[in-house]
Amino acid sequence: MELLIITGMSGSGKSRAASILEDIGYYIVDNLPAEMMVKFADFCISSHGHYDRVALVYDVRAGEPFDLLIATLERLKRTNVDCRLLFLDADTAAIINRYKETRRAHPLSAEGRGIEQAVMLERQMLQPVRDHADYVVDTSSFSVGKLRSELLDLLLEFIQDESRSVLVSSHIISDL
Repeated sequence: MELLIITGMSGSGKSRAASILEDIGYYIVDNLPAEMMVKFADFCISSHGHYDRVALVYDVRAGEPFDLLIATLERLKRTNVDCRLLFLDADTAAIINRYKETRRAHPLSAEGRGIEQAVMLERQMLQPVRDHADYVVDTSSFSVGKLRSELLDLLLEFIQDESRSVLVSSHIISDL
């Protein structure tokens, strides 16, 4: 079973990435709590091939300490699940611009926090998760097409090389 956990900064393209993966045959679960991931992986393994390629999206909306995700990731890697962590990132200016374009509120903008403060807080909270990532992709200047291309390249590498980590960065006009 192949399990890809997608996480990263709000506004970095996790939802787009999930849609792209769904289009190529991944079963997607959004916002699954970390403590349920191991049980879900067990369920998928027992499905006799029905859920062989799964992507789980996990972010600040879960409302859990991120050390739970790291512990769960380590636990999954000790099993026979082929598990990887994809961290999507973007620079602060790109994230702010994306939130302005969509007119949505950042998940951490409660309690009177402005968007820039919310992004800085989230970046600080996610740093330990980013440090554990198998793949870090900076989507700051990605178009949707470029994100798709990078994900397909990473997934090909995922299958071919089990031990390599990669950092991807580019400078293309964003339309995420």
